[in-house]
Amino acid sequence: MIRLLLFLLFLPKISFSNELNLICTNNYIDVRSLDVKDVFLIIDTDKKKIDIGGLSFFADRFKNTDSNISWTAKDIPLYPDSNGDVSGIIGRYSGQLVLNFEKHDDGKITSLTFNCKKFEVKQKKF
Repeated sequence: MIRLLLFLLFLPKISFSNELNLICTNNYIDVRSLDVKDVFLIIDTDKKKIDIGGLSFFADRFKNTDSNISWTAKDIPLYPDSNGDVSGIIGRYSGQLVLNFEKHDDGKITSLTFNCKKFEVKQKKF
């Protein structure tokens, strides 16, 4: 009886958890000058946690609408010698992700644009 009660108690959290697992690829004209060709993007909308490649952080500001998901995170360890800010927006219908990284030392902003889709292991190229 207790197992059934626990199952019913945690069922909404398990079945309605919003975690997006996306693969995002950069297919733009200037792709030769970039080191980043594709990244995994994992967004946990309940915890406001963002994983972009090897960078993991919690968003300070997080907005989840019917048309897009956007976030801003301050003072993230982006570089070995400097922290910075990260902001991003992904369109739910276009699948386009725009990431902005601002380094605190020089205030320089780097923007990257990707096309994203849901990740499935069977789509892996090699």
